[in-house]
Amino acid sequence: MKREEYFSKTRAGLKKAFAQKDLLVMQAVRALDDLESAKSLLDERTAEWMKINFPELDDPSLACTLAAEFGDKEDLDFNRVAEIAGEEKATQTLAKAKDSFGAAFDLNDKKALMALAKRSAELEEARKELEGYLEQQAATTLKNIAYLTDPLTASRLVARASGLERLAKMPASTIQVLGAERALFKHLRKGTSCPKHGIIFQTSFVRGAAPEKRGKIARALAAKLAIAAKADFYSHEFIAPKLKASLDERLKEIRGK
Repeated sequence: MKREEYFSKTRAGLKKAFAQKDLLVMQAVRALDDLESAKSLLDERTAEWMKINFPELDDPSLACTLAAEFGDKEDLDFNRVAEIAGEEKATQTLAKAKDSFGAAFDLNDKKALMALAKRSAELEEARKELEGYLEQQAATTLKNIAYLTDPLTASRLVARASGLERLAKMPASTIQVLGAERALFKHLRKGTSCPKHGIIFQTSFVRGAAPEKRGKIARALAAKLAIAAKADFYSHEFIAPKLKASLDERLKEIRGK
């Protein structure tokens, strides 16, 4: 085979690989994690900054919201705070602000804090948009997996597996503990308790179950997810309702026991 033919086949293979929609899902999940991490850091910094002006405010989430809305305790408006946190909380907050011994902010201090707090709010909006995007992608690319779990959990499973193809080739036992690799390796090295679930703990099936039954439920769910992943990657047929009905029967048996 000529050199040009090798290059042509390689380019065609790469083009096909890059066209896989699960690559976009993986990037979106990682971006979502980055946004959540960045927002958490900004919120922590904003709350600490606001405490210089209003140290009596012990609710970090409310501190960030008030920082973005007002910038300091001196400009708090009861009606607006009531809209945000309710009348009872607003009454308590303004009473604390009146007797606060925090430092006063000048106009530049206030503007700087409000700018930081608003960046955090923008990150929250970006996070919501990414979640919406993942829901749309999962509805077409991961329709069987998403039906059994939810769009975000389905996307996280694919991202952790490094692609839908790899997920489709995994046995149910691996899917069950996907995301709990550290605990699994610790179990293998030191003989600690074996993890019963990984990412699939986020599903209502597992998270809402009694602790002593979570392992069996996670195993039953992973078995159906292994089939769902194969359907999503290979046949693209929508077989999730049948899998869900079968799973429900198995869950009844486990809960009954």
